[in-house]
Amino acid sequence: MNREILADLGYSDSIIFENPDYDAAIVGVSSDDRVIYDYDEMIACLMIEDDMTMEEAMDFIDYNTLRAIPYAGENAPIVMYKFNQ
Repeated sequence: MNREILADLGYSDSIIFENPDYDAAIVGVSSDDRVIYDYDEMIACLMIEDDMTMEEAMDFIDYNTLRAIPYAGENAPIVMYKFNQ
């Protein structure tokens, strides 16, 4: 759904995470057209879709997703970490 919104708004060339699909974790787009993901929502996606525990999801994201971001180039997605309040 968020991917469709991005395409409708003209961000179809922005890099998005494909595998796994973190669509529900997309929270916006930066001023330089990079897709912004919420880290906590990425965890929730894996817990719901792939039946992972929170720790498994965090390990998966840290190892498999975040480590790949530097290789995506200058249009790489941004992962946002919320302040705990």
